[in-house]
Amino acid sequence: MMLISRIAHFRKDEGGGMLVLMLIVFFGITIFGGLAVDLANHERTRTTFQTHLDNAVLAAASLSQDLDAEEVVRSYLTSAGLDPSEVEIETREEKIGGILVGRTVEASLPAGLNTYFFRFFDIDTLGMTISSEATERVEDIEISLVLDVSGSMGDITSDRSGIKMDLLKRAAGDFVETILSDAEEGRVSISIVPYSTKVNPGSALLGQYTVSQEHSYSHCVDFDADDFTHLRIDTATELQRTGHFLIGSESTSNRTAGQWVCRFDSGFAVTPLSSSVAELKAQIAALTPLGSTSIDMGAKWGLALLDPSAQTPIAAMIASGQVNRAFQGRPHVYGADNSMKVLVLMTDGENREEYRLKPEFASGQSDLTRTTYGGYTYYSVASSESNYENDSDWTYPESNFYAIHPFGTQRMWSNYTLANNSDFRQARMSTEVRLDWPEVWAEMSPYYYGYNMYGRRYNSSWYWYQRATDFRDYIQWTVDSVEKDRRLRQICGVANAAGVVIYSIGMDVDNTNSLNLLKDCASSESHYFDVEGLEIQTAFDMIAASISMLRLTK
Repeated sequence: MMLISRIAHFRKDEGGGMLVLMLIVFFGITIFGGLAVDLANHERTRTTFQTHLDNAVLAAASLSQDLDAEEVVRSYLTSAGLDPSEVEIETREEKIGGILVGRTVEASLPAGLNTYFFRFFDIDTLGMTISSEATERVEDIEISLVLDVSGSMGDITSDRSGIKMDLLKRAAGDFVETILSDAEEGRVSISIVPYSTKVNPGSALLGQYTVSQEHSYSHCVDFDADDFTHLRIDTATELQRTGHFLIGSESTSNRTAGQWVCRFDSGFAVTPLSSSVAELKAQIAALTPLGSTSIDMGAKWGLALLDPSAQTPIAAMIASGQVNRAFQGRPHVYGADNSMKVLVLMTDGENREEYRLKPEFASGQSDLTRTTYGGYTYYSVASSESNYENDSDWTYPESNFYAIHPFGTQRMWSNYTLANNSDFRQARMSTEVRLDWPEVWAEMSPYYYGYNMYGRRYNSSWYWYQRATDFRDYIQWTVDSVEKDRRLRQICGVANAAGVVIYSIGMDVDNTNSLNLLKDCASSESHYFDVEGLEIQTAFDMIAASISMLRLTK
């Protein structure tokens, strides 16, 4: 009975109950705390693995990375002390021709963490799969659209589908619209560089460079052979302004017949770094065919507007409101992250001779005096009369020669200029100016001068035309087509080495040497287009589609 009584008493006794509860609670806290430690270790390990994998795929996705993407990922993981044997890697690349313009790298890494407290629940390890993805693409695109507007562009195409210039305008206009439509502001710039015998950068752009000041009639410059060994145009180095004179004329009566070596007509000046579809299409619409062909000159200016040396001129034009402020800092340096430089070089022919004035006829005082009266212009030349150059009167030798209106075909010398000649009735009412050579060539072609001011001095008219030709050829010199081909090939090689993507288009080109030159200039064979007539549209469409793949919008 006593035993039963003690048991009953023990059962009813509540002393020491708290200790039991505390033991139970402590055991629970220990278990759950241990589980939390396992989970914390799991998260810390996952975060560490994730960081290393993120760094690995970012490095592998970089467009400047030349190594195999899988090698890069595995190398990063090994350096971090991780086992790369089970990592799964997928790489996708976007290319235009042979040029890499986008890369995506995905990687996943299975891993496990040994547990301490989850073992009580028969869980020895906590598994995890770390995934990471990185993409790098070209974002900023700089394009120079270099277009042949020489005289042959006014001809009908070989397939009789239309005038070459008209087809070019349509194709180039569509190209601009395709490239810039819906493009993010400040991402894509297009420069239009028309060329024929020369390239006229325009007064605003050329004004940012150091240029010789023989005249201000036009704004082309001459380049030497060394200028094609690099892409830059230095702002501090003086450029030689192109002599402003007419070529292609054999008129003895029309003073300004011929073609200006440096064209200054509407639409011919360069448009630098624009994103305005309206502005660019308006210039394209204004293009007209005239002049010879200098593909090397077009390429030189097109590449110069992609070169970082143009940053200072562009910044000045931004400050004056002539270039969009979004292009501050352009052109980018070569190899800049997520940027791409593109040259589209189009021609319908081959390089021709490039005409330049000899220095002694490009500046300085000439031998020509201009006299004006009543809307008429008269010219006289400081030329001493000789046995074979005389007017057969008794005064000999006289110093000034006259051979134009109002004297008609008469040839005469006088010791006085027209304004001081008593035989010229209107002398006191006339104005007279001794012209510099740039002023002479702004008013008459070298051939016109050679005939009227040089040839007609000679007594026998049989020699007047020959002397005109001789004089014209004497005052000028040429850069021949062989040298111009060499210059183009050289600067294209420099551009390709710098990473510029070059597309070349030959439209109705039937010269094998020129086609080979265009092919060699292009970044790869897939960047070269040999087209006829309407195919020019297809070429520009394909180039636009390729470039448009690169645009990123937010």
